[in-house]
Amino acid sequence: MRVHSFDDGFEAAAAAAGGQAGGDRVMLPDGTHTVTIRKADEGPHNFPENNPGQYLNLEFAPNGPYSLFWASYGSSAKDLAMSALLAKALGFTPESWADADPGELVGMEVQVKTKIGTKGKPRVWINDFMPVERAAQPESKPAPRPQTPAAKVAAARGDEAGGGDDIPF
Repeated sequence: MRVHSFDDGFEAAAAAAGGQAGGDRVMLPDGTHTVTIRKADEGPHNFPENNPGQYLNLEFAPNGPYSLFWASYGSSAKDLAMSALLAKALGFTPESWADADPGELVGMEVQVKTKIGTKGKPRVWINDFMPVERAAQPESKPAPRPQTPAAKVAAARGDEAGGGDDIPF
């Protein structure tokens, strides 16, 4: 499994927009981050001369001012283990993962635990996939029904109100 960082045109776009080239996007630091899957497909590795075979190629967009990065998972035991972690983090069962189309992954969010590789050119390495933790939504209370003056008096007496035209005395 190889994970790479790339510019994806951010420097050129920043310069064209009048911004400072090179200063807009930084490499994703070590730690746990929420990322969105921006592209997903099955096919040859991005560097097929060194990596023959079919791969699940994913492009991730981190939340924040970070560079995009990508990962490719093939048929090695390590790659299959990482694919299984990704499937579990996204809520797939093994059966639904086997039948899933890579296009279904686009737009999904997942948390990744990353480490910057220091051998050669610095690169982002994904060590783990985890589901995105969402804050529990508080249970909504039903909207209170508006009370007419007659209903208020009837409720205070313990009676039933007669209707909207009931006189409260």
